[in-house]
Amino acid sequence: MRNSLKALCILVVVAVAAFAYAWPYIQMEFAGSAHYTERDAREYDFYTPDILKKMPRITERYDFNYSNITGPAAQVWSINFYGANDINQIDDYLISIGYVKQSTCDIEADCWHAPASKEVVTVAKFATDTSISVQVYLSPYR
Repeated sequence: MRNSLKALCILVVVAVAAFAYAWPYIQMEFAGSAHYTERDAREYDFYTPDILKKMPRITERYDFNYSNITGPAAQVWSINFYGANDINQIDDYLISIGYVKQSTCDIEADCWHAPASKEVVTVAKFATDTSISVQVYLSPYR
């Protein structure tokens, strides 16, 4: 009886510890959106696609966003650079990894697409606050 009670207590402690460790990841998996920086290591590693991880950091001040859109299912990741107005490094990076600038775009931005990818990358430059936003849009319908 005593040994089985000890084993049960140990099992409960291990289960609670495992749940406590996994809880942040469970929350992130079901999150509808997130706003984070590169210093938020858990969120950065979990949400950020490689294309944004390798994106040149054109300013010292930048942050990331993630949105999981319901309805017509889509996911959107973005990096926002503040105090920037030159997109040449971003354009050069996208070209170097096989993206091609599209002749038209549904929004007021430059749209990029790689032939082997379902992702659409938009690069928007905002003159009012000298910021640049790079969005990666992924939809299963593309």
